[in-house]
Amino acid sequence: MHDLVNDLAMFIAGEFCFKLEIDESCVITRKTRHLSYVRTKYDSSKKFKVSYKAKGLRTFLGLDLPQSQWWLNRISMMMIDDLLLTSKCLRVLSFSSYRNMRELPNSVGNLKHLRYLNLSYTSIKWLPNSLCTLYNLQTLLLSNCHSLIKLPTEMWRLVNLRHMDLVYTKLEEMPLHMGKLKNLVKLTTFVVGKHSGSSIKELGELHHLSGALSILNLQNVHHARDARDVNLKDKQYLSELVFQCGFDNEDSEKERHVLEQLCPHSKLESLTIEDYGGTKFPNWLEDCSFSNMVSIRLANCKYCSSLPSLGHLPVLKKLYIQGFHFVLRVDREFYGDGSSTIKPFKSLEVLSFKDMPEWQEWFLFEGEHEDGVGVFSTLKELCIIECPKLSGGLPSQLPSLIKLEIEKCQQLVASVPRAPTLNTLQLSDCDKVVLKELPPKLDDLKIRGGRIFLQSFVEIMTCLTVPRSGVLTTLKSLEIEGASQITTGHCYPSLESLVIRDDSDSLWSFPLDAYPKLKSLRVFKSKTLESLFASEESYRDVSSLSYLMILRSPNFVSFFSGGICAPNLTRMTIYKCNKLKLLPENMRTILPSLEVLGVIGCPELESFPKEGLPLNLETLTVWDCDRLFSRRMEWGLQDLHSLTYISISSKCKEVESFPEEAWLPPTLTVIDVRRFPNLKSLKGFQHLTSLGYLYIGDCDNLQYLPEEGFPTSLSSLILEGCPLLKQRCEREKGEEWPKIAHIPNIVIDDELIT
Repeated sequence: MHDLVNDLAMFIAGEFCFKLEIDESCVITRKTRHLSYVRTKYDSSKKFKVSYKAKGLRTFLGLDLPQSQWWLNRISMMMIDDLLLTSKCLRVLSFSSYRNMRELPNSVGNLKHLRYLNLSYTSIKWLPNSLCTLYNLQTLLLSNCHSLIKLPTEMWRLVNLRHMDLVYTKLEEMPLHMGKLKNLVKLTTFVVGKHSGSSIKELGELHHLSGALSILNLQNVHHARDARDVNLKDKQYLSELVFQCGFDNEDSEKERHVLEQLCPHSKLESLTIEDYGGTKFPNWLEDCSFSNMVSIRLANCKYCSSLPSLGHLPVLKKLYIQGFHFVLRVDREFYGDGSSTIKPFKSLEVLSFKDMPEWQEWFLFEGEHEDGVGVFSTLKELCIIECPKLSGGLPSQLPSLIKLEIEKCQQLVASVPRAPTLNTLQLSDCDKVVLKELPPKLDDLKIRGGRIFLQSFVEIMTCLTVPRSGVLTTLKSLEIEGASQITTGHCYPSLESLVIRDDSDSLWSFPLDAYPKLKSLRVFKSKTLESLFASEESYRDVSSLSYLMILRSPNFVSFFSGGICAPNLTRMTIYKCNKLKLLPENMRTILPSLEVLGVIGCPELESFPKEGLPLNLETLTVWDCDRLFSRRMEWGLQDLHSLTYISISSKCKEVESFPEEAWLPPTLTVIDVRRFPNLKSLKGFQHLTSLGYLYIGDCDNLQYLPEEGFPTSLSSLILEGCPLLKQRCEREKGEEWPKIAHIPNIVIDDELIT
């Protein structure tokens, strides 16, 4: 039914509405009114053929696919120029998510009917003054324009503006007279400038603000009375506030007085105060009237010697405390007024302490209240990070806890709380934290550093092999730093993911048969690891393994000794294993499902197996393996009928022309070639009739493209760091241009030139 309705809508829309899917193109004609399209990595002028008659276009809107990599998108600036000069009736215009867009043409001022303009996620540094003549503009979206430092000086002329998104920009100050934009409903960011024209009191004129507002650079406020004129108490539709102060400790009293005047409405739900230079928080922060407050974040308030009293807030769910460098203890006042009738933090679900170098004591407020439940009974996540002097204990029991993370708390002497629902446990550099037993529902365990803790790690791992209820079947993910406790004497039947970061000298070989359900194995920086092995009688137990990565293990020399077969292994990456000379023999037999193979920085690797690589291989990456590359004609790539992607990098100085004729299989759709120091010419591409994407990078001496040209299937050619070739490929002028003029998408040094 959905397809039928869609077909009916498309039929009725006819020539007036277009929706372009991936790899489609269209001609924008006199009848076209609304155009939407799916953004791709390269949206060239050939995708949008703008007719000089296309004067009636109302909508030009790009859409993103789910999980699209927006930072890779580029658009033709020639097409933008044509569009703005021709389509003067536009109401909706979006160029968002194009990283190569660094400026908006002045001709945007011709779009007098424009209501909606989206430039989010672009590289724009400033906007043209002509933008300020768009009196009908209602929505201006500039979020994540990380290079944007300035707005036009006459923004106040946009009197119909209702929505303005400036999140994650680098604005230095607001332009003059922002208070004249009285129709603003959404203003995400206000940057207080050093000049009176961008004074904070301009906000007082904006009576309809709602949603989230960040006020930045509060250190630039001249007088506390200016902050009072903002009148936040009357802005009841603001639900989230961020105050960023700028560390003006030389006048900490002024900062406190400024914050005191910025008391928000009691309906506020989320509050952040960061980079505060005062020594004490404003009185209103501890006000009981904030009955809707759900989240509080206090960050980098270095000079405050105590935490505010927050335990009385009835619906507070998230509390983040970070960067309090003068706090020595978290005491009773933190929990509230101390009344026995009110349980502090009765709704709190997330509590995080981070970067508190002088914190030593934590008053835990243990004991039950009238409801029979202790403090933090609703807490689901507890994080204590970079608190090196904290020496007290942790809450003894947290019945709702799901995640516990303790990192760089070297003096913390405590046992892990009793937490029957604990799912994720991360302990890093906590020498004195003790884990007496594994919680029954633990699924994810990460251990990094921690001398005393790791001495008892054998006992913990032994627990995994004892058939106690709730232990064997829950732990699925384990990450450890220091692998001396990986032994052949234990079996870990529930583990599916294992990460080992090992700087010790103890891990010589890894027993794969001890992990019958292991799907993912990653080993980082193992100094002594030489091989993976399994006993002959249990070799079939590695049938669950699907992902294998060995990184920076200089003594690793052998993959699968003992006749191991990994029939479901699909991805394998080997990185900087300096002594590795051979890959597993009989790879086609023992690794029949391998689809992705990456071999990087293995200088001693001499050859691939004689019988060839697995026939299901789809992706092959070989970087900086010069001995292996010198024998490339023995790789047998023509037999790999599933191979679609290859990436090659080599420092071989004798390679001046690449690739050799018929070396690459015709099934390839993507070729990536980079860092060939003496490469001068490309050749041998015509038989690659499926090739769609070709990347050539950092080939300083490359000058010539194939004489016979590229296959007609090639849709994207990317040239980066090839200085001698750049000029020869200049549009319409370069000697190599005729060879590539037919290619829809050509990018040279990050510029889309088609």
